[in-house]
Amino acid sequence: MPDFLLPLIVIFIVTPMVIGPFVVKFTHWISARVVIEPILPEALTDKTKTFIDQSKAELDALGFQFAGYLRMAGYMPKMTCYFGLFRHDAGKSAAMAAVIEHASGRRLEYCEFSTTYSNGRIIDVNNSPEIGGYDIPDKVMYRYPNVPSIRKLFEINQWVTTRDTKKSVPVGLAAGREADMVAQALEKEAAIQAKRGFYVLDESRTRYRLTWKGAFMMTERQVFPFKQIITFNDRRAAKKAAAGMPATSAL
Repeated sequence: MPDFLLPLIVIFIVTPMVIGPFVVKFTHWISARVVIEPILPEALTDKTKTFIDQSKAELDALGFQFAGYLRMAGYMPKMTCYFGLFRHDAGKSAAMAAVIEHASGRRLEYCEFSTTYSNGRIIDVNNSPEIGGYDIPDKVMYRYPNVPSIRKLFEINQWVTTRDTKKSVPVGLAAGREADMVAQALEKEAAIQAKRGFYVLDESRTRYRLTWKGAFMMTERQVFPFKQIITFNDRRAAKKAAAGMPATSAL
């Protein structure tokens, strides 16, 4: 190895971890109050509406009921989430087809199934290509970015939730209160992260700001090589959860 290469490698790895926390510490926040509002379908871009509507057709066939087109703006800086929300009354579970748009033009589409239980346990199964935020006690998330089929993702969801040994009685979304219940769940998660020391309420008590502990943790999850390690572990955990399920080779 050339003499100059090792220092370059060290700089490449260390610099983001040194600079990153300072950047996110003073630019990132989450709203203490989550506002999810209905949005008319004609107010969506064609691309966003097409994604939600195609997902809707597949979820309808699986027994989910459409709760509406929704928008969540102002939860994080420069990001807006548009999503179709669905509930499955028989299975007491929820689903969403989400499109997250960033002011920079970046865009993320994914589908997610979520089941909340009376003992506080939450099981999420999604096909997002991006890793999640902080780990939350009593919440387990399985990510299958190589599964574009909603039906297949639903089958995986059914498989892993059935075999979870920590769950209790599922608590579904109440008709007419779906958006409010999702907002309350997000607010609860933010409060948990603040209690764990990752966030603190600002002086206005309207936003959670990162602590230094949270800033370093957030940076770690997004830079090399930690992001790659977390992604590898996420996928390994997801495959392990679906182990034994028929036709899992595409996971």
